[in-house]
Amino acid sequence: MPELDVNKVIQRVRLAKTSRDVKLLLIDLTGVPGSVIFDALFPVAVREQGATSGPVAFSAVALHALNPPCRLSVDEAVAALLRSWDISIGEVPWYLAKQFGRDAIVASIERLRAGHLDQTALTRLRTIEYWVGKH
Repeated sequence: MPELDVNKVIQRVRLAKTSRDVKLLLIDLTGVPGSVIFDALFPVAVREQGATSGPVAFSAVALHALNPPCRLSVDEAVAALLRSWDISIGEVPWYLAKQFGRDAIVASIERLRAGHLDQTALTRLRTIEYWVGKH
């Protein structure tokens, strides 16, 4: 497969229509530089499903499976989930736990919780705690 950039990675992920397509998707994305994988998939994976034309769920699955180096600090990465992340997608917190370790995620949650957050953000923090406890 020719070298993929961020837009081509997203185009390739869009081709995955069912969970049966994931294996081939991961094969096609293997060998793409981690920075490209992260820059393409993380911003899509932390969005609400249906609110964007991006392939949210399959981006999260591929991000978790391919495990590219996270280009954000732990606090920046966890905070990115507070805006519009679909809490039913556990692969994003699992990915962050693989990157930073469960303890670092829990510590980040505590730091973020100390800020002035709305109820939705607090619910997302509790859900991140739930997901990292399950992985």
